[in-house]
Amino acid sequence: MLSTVAGTGSVQSKSSDSSKSKLARCVLLAGSARGGTSWALKVLDSHPAICGSHEPFYQLSKDKSLVDLLERLKDGKGTDADAEFLVSTAIKGCIETHKPPFFRKDFLKAPASIRTAAWMSARACNVLKPAFEYMATGNLTNEHRLIIKNRPFPHLDRVLDAINADAILLLRHPCGVVSSWLRGIKMGVMAANSADPANVWALYSEYLEPVGITPDTLAQMSPAGVLAVNWLVDTLIFREYQNSRMRTRTVVYCDLVRNPLEEWAKVFDWLGLSFDPAVETFLLKSSQPKFDIRSLLGKKYTYFSVRGNEQSPMEAWKKNMTEDQIHEVMDIVRPHFAVEEHWPGSVPERKLSVAVG
Repeated sequence: MLSTVAGTGSVQSKSSDSSKSKLARCVLLAGSARGGTSWALKVLDSHPAICGSHEPFYQLSKDKSLVDLLERLKDGKGTDADAEFLVSTAIKGCIETHKPPFFRKDFLKAPASIRTAAWMSARACNVLKPAFEYMATGNLTNEHRLIIKNRPFPHLDRVLDAINADAILLLRHPCGVVSSWLRGIKMGVMAANSADPANVWALYSEYLEPVGITPDTLAQMSPAGVLAVNWLVDTLIFREYQNSRMRTRTVVYCDLVRNPLEEWAKVFDWLGLSFDPAVETFLLKSSQPKFDIRSLLGKKYTYFSVRGNEQSPMEAWKKNMTEDQIHEVMDIVRPHFAVEEHWPGSVPERKLSVAVG
């Protein structure tokens, strides 16, 4: 089982290679899809010394030359120049990877309000993208942090090693993740193939076979069960990070929501940064329902909002999922992950209803 105590980090030493030390200090914010990472990224990004980048590896997949670079790093064949280019790409202002709300930065001259207007203009007219890029790209030093939000994927650890990155591992209750993911698929804003057994097997067989999950057992699962397998794979990849030489910090989403000031202060301390008043201001604002300017772009952006709504993000799944769905998810996860360690008493035990190998 994955045994991770919230707030702990590995103590293994990192590479002292001088070429890597010249890069901006990088931290991966890793979590499952619908695991609270969008909100967590914005809390981190609200700090004046942090540059938050939203899923830059997905953006790399749209450019063949960048795909080749990423594959070299995943194969362990990347050069120092490759690593430097990857970091500079993640820092570079981009409407896909740098999104509202924007905040005051000590490495940028343009005020947040001007960057917001430039972002909206660039979304409406591609020729204005360079203006936003110019305003949103800064020169980061070792005093700053580049936070890269991304769902973990096979061999990402090699990319992280190339850029000398640390990792924050964000855990959200598996039922909370699955419930939100199912809603996203129904709305058409999350990929339906993430609940397709054949697709999940093709992507993650190297993780599933060792824990006894086969194509046949996947095929017997409901969409909720298959999404639970996705969540389980993420935690198995987390275990790889914890067993590597990278420095990691495991954080439980529910703890961040219940005690935001106390728990986030611990995270910033781990990052070597002060708990800036701007962070507290955003935490207070994001906990209250409010109009999100991105909703003007469609329901996709409402779904990915980083502000609160009328339902508790910790408890909504208990109302939105059936009893069978809840227990199927837990039956899949419990044999391989210490659920009670992080969410004691969240779901009572019951006899297995789904074969998981």
